[in-house]
Amino acid sequence: MKKLFAIAILGSVMLVSCKKSSSGGGLAQGTVNATIDGKASSFSAVVVALSSDSGKTIQITAADGTSNPNTFVITVNSDKAIVTGTYTDSTLIQNDFGETTPAQFSYLTSTGTEYDNAEVIGSPFVVKITSVSSTQIQGTFQGSVYLNQDPTQTKKVITGGAFNAKITATP
Repeated sequence: MKKLFAIAILGSVMLVSCKKSSSGGGLAQGTVNATIDGKASSFSAVVVALSSDSGKTIQITAADGTSNPNTFVITVNSDKAIVTGTYTDSTLIQNDFGETTPAQFSYLTSTGTEYDNAEVIGSPFVVKITSVSSTQIQGTFQGSVYLNQDPTQTKKVITGGAFNAKITATP
């Protein structure tokens, strides 16, 4: 489900990028950088941050290119509007979308392989929001993600993650 949602967002973003590129604008509405298994990576070719549910959910989608990219999807959820602070996948909250974790993360490779946080005790995925307004969000992230969201499968370690993105409000 996360993969389809991320692909749908990325597809929408690509359609918008075609329109923007003809007018001289860009699709990079921010920056996202991280180290994955020791390799520094930039996911700033495409960056979109969407706010929904009256600011209770913010999702940042970032890609390292526009043709067959590697993609990050970082989702922060709360039972009230997102504020500065630390959000992890180690607790459950209830918001208008139902029961969810405060931090969710997906990494989709250019080959279609998906790695997700698996809510593993002792190895949480952590997102720290350092600044947030109705138009901008900044923060850091780190943690482990697993093939098929299964902690017994292949693991990727994400460290030194940082993002700075313009927020677009959605209904």
